[in-house]
Formats: sequence, structure tokens, C-alpha cells
Amino acid sequence: MTTPFFGPDTEPDLDTGTGTDTDHEPPRPPDSAPEESAPVPRRTMQPRDRRWRIGHPPQAIPVHRDELDDWDENTHESVTRSTRQDLDPVFGYIMVMALSVGLTPIQANLRYVILWTLMAGMGGMAFLMGSGIRLKVTDPGDLVWGIGLGLFTGGALMLVGADTLATTSERLFNAEQPNSPTLNTWVFQATVFVMPVAEALFFRGAMQRVHPIPIVALLASLWSMLMFFPHLGLSDAPIVGMVFGTAIVLLNFLYSYVNWRHGLAASFFCQIIAGTLLLLVPRIIGF
Repeated sequence: MTTPFFGPDTEPDLDTGTGTDTDHEPPRPPDSAPEESAPVPRRTMQPRDRRWRIGHPPQAIPVHRDELDDWDENTHESVTRSTRQDLDPVFGYIMVMALSVGLTPIQANLRYVILWTLMAGMGGMAFLMGSGIRLKVTDPGDLVWGIGLGLFTGGALMLVGADTLATTSERLFNAEQPNSPTLNTWVFQATVFVMPVAEALFFRGAMQRVHPIPIVALLASLWSMLMFFPHLGLSDAPIVGMVFGTAIVLLNFLYSYVNWRHGLAASFFCQIIAGTLLLLVPRIIGF
């Protein structure tokens, strides 16, 4: 039996075992896959920044991209702050402190009105000049937290020293006059409107944007002590100064924390509730 010869241009037929020239075809390249768009690179996961956001740079300092809360890659090439300066809160603080010392000889209630008006004016100017003070409430729960913390803290302090707080309120606002509905109305206006508006705008609005919470709380406490202590008569009642001073420091830390955690509006209502419980309610109960 002879073995068939296969030439260089022949290949075996799978059916017959013989090779033919006509059956040979050049190999076809495999079908090319459809072109796919280039994959979009995924953003790398970054750990959440859990540091306290307790301050912002002054308005004249340029802002870097990593300092922006809402950065849009498509619409912003570079962002810088305005070249105009905000009202410097430290300069305003020094000014009101010096004025507080200078106005000590005048009648107490008139002194309060002048100082709170000046402080509210500086805080309002900082707000109108676009320094970033935010009053908008995005979550009603923040207000609930502010009111609740004010009730809890103010109520606890009132239960501990209601008689001392009543004496404190009388020495601060009565100006050697007996209690009367007119004086109670003035204390109501001071604790609900005048003092919270002035101190919230200045300390928690303007000051806390550029300084951390402990510094703001201590500066606010020093301001309150310098304004109130000259009218308390601490020489014959040091316990009044001790209780009231402790309450001032605790509450200013609370207001600054509520502002950082829940916003300026929540801090504002927290101060209204706590101030009313400490300065107004004890004198009304004793009245």
C-alpha cells in the first residue's frame, strides 16, 4: 500500500483524507471586537474628615480647593475670596471691652443697652458684608436640639441655685429699685431679644468663623463677667459671683458647641431658653 504524497500546496481533506488545491483558503483573521469607550477612572475613596470644623480663614485670604465644601470640577477653575476685608472681630472685641470698662460708672441698664447695641451692630455689619454667617435652617431637628439643650442646662442650673439666680437678676437689673412688672418686661426683652441677638451674631457668627471653640467661649465669658460683675456687689456676696461666673463659662461653651454642631439658629434659641431660665424665671417666681 502506497502512501499518498501531499505537496506543499495541498492539505488533507477531512472527509476523504486527500488534499486538494482548490479547498485551500488563507486563514481568516478573527473577528475584531467592537471598539469600547475608554473606562472612566473611579474616584479613590477618601476617609471622612472627622476633625472639628471650628473656624474659617478671613475673607481676604485665598481659598484652596481642598477648603471648599461644594467644589464643582466643571464650573470652577480657581476660586479666591474677595479682596475686601471683613470686620475684624478681634478689633471689635477689644473696642467693646474698652468701652465696657469706660462705661462702668453709668447706670447699669443704660450701660447694657449701649454695649449690646454696639455688639449687635458689629455682628450685623459682618453678616451684611457677606462674611459667611449662615442663619438658614436646613434641618428642623437642629432647632429641637438647641431648644432641648437650653432647657436641660438652664433648668439644671436653676434648680441648683434658684435663690442665688434671683438675687443675681435683681442686682443686675433693678438698680436699687423694687421688683415691678416694668422691670420684668425689660428683663424679658433683654434675655429674649437684645442679648441673644448681639452675642450670637458677634461671638458665634463672626468670632467663631476665625477662632476655635475654646477661645470663643473664653472670650465671651470674659466679656460677660466684665459687663455684669461690676453691678453684682461681690464684696458682700462672693457666692453670687462664683455661681453666676460658673454658669456663664458653662453656657458659653454650650452655645459655641451648639453653633458648631447644629448651626447659628440653634445656638440662638439655646441662648434664649437658657438666659430666660437663669435671669427671668427666678425673679418672676420670687415676685
